[in-house]
Amino acid sequence: MPPQSQQVNPSFNIRSTGIYTESAQLFIETGPTGISVVVLNTGDSFQAVVTYSFSSQLNELQAAEKMKEILQDDELLQKSFAKTHIIWSYPESILVPPNLVNTESNTEMLDLVYGNAQKAVIKSDFLYKHNLHNIYRTPESVREALEAKFPYAIQTHQYSLLANREMNSGEDELFVVFYSNSLTLMLCKEGQLQVIQNFAFSSPEDTAYHLLNVCRSFDVEPNKVKLHINGMIDERSNLYAAIYKYFLHIEFDKLPGNYTYAEEIKAHPAHFFSHLFALASCV
Repeated sequence: MPPQSQQVNPSFNIRSTGIYTESAQLFIETGPTGISVVVLNTGDSFQAVVTYSFSSQLNELQAAEKMKEILQDDELLQKSFAKTHIIWSYPESILVPPNLVNTESNTEMLDLVYGNAQKAVIKSDFLYKHNLHNIYRTPESVREALEAKFPYAIQTHQYSLLANREMNSGEDELFVVFYSNSLTLMLCKEGQLQVIQNFAFSSPEDTAYHLLNVCRSFDVEPNKVKLHINGMIDERSNLYAAIYKYFLHIEFDKLPGNYTYAEEIKAHPAHFFSHLFALASCV
């Protein structure tokens, strides 16, 4: 008999006591680096944030098995919620003008950019603000696991929500979300969306290279662009030091306003979870 898999433990596990879930909204962000859960209750109160990190060595089927374990074992995910939202953060995504969108070309464009090695489901979101379609795909096994657990969940892609962030007209801004071994960035030049992309990294120097290369590709000066930082990065880390060498205007994002937060959430650096709450506020 094969050995039984070990239970997956959360990296962060913040839950208010006595959450009345039947009036609350559940937000699940999931991608190759793991799964994050956020609970927003009535009164615009964020009452829980739970994150699980996956090893970068996991293949698609192994990640799907980890996902199933979490969906089965996490007590919060056994509750009933007023609404459930699934936010896909898999990086196989392209932004396409409306006149180029159709079922056949969507598949061809994704295959051209990312290959066609894995079984995946293709979906699209329309970005009204930018008059673009976000065409993306997610691993079939992971999608099946989540849809079996939450058959009525509202689904969207992380990039589609990132693009809804408020952008300052006339300014160059670079929004970055750091995960354990990858980063997702969005570049806005003079208030106009330029690119959203995910990059894997193995060293602090890798991250600096990716950020600088994107700025160079879109003719944006690193010493002038405003860099917004979110996610798993510490100001005292080598990762931050590598970025600080090249970018003069760095800002750690704060928790979105007009909401209240559980005290334990506020006890952590705001930028650790700011992107999760920002995504939830854009749905």
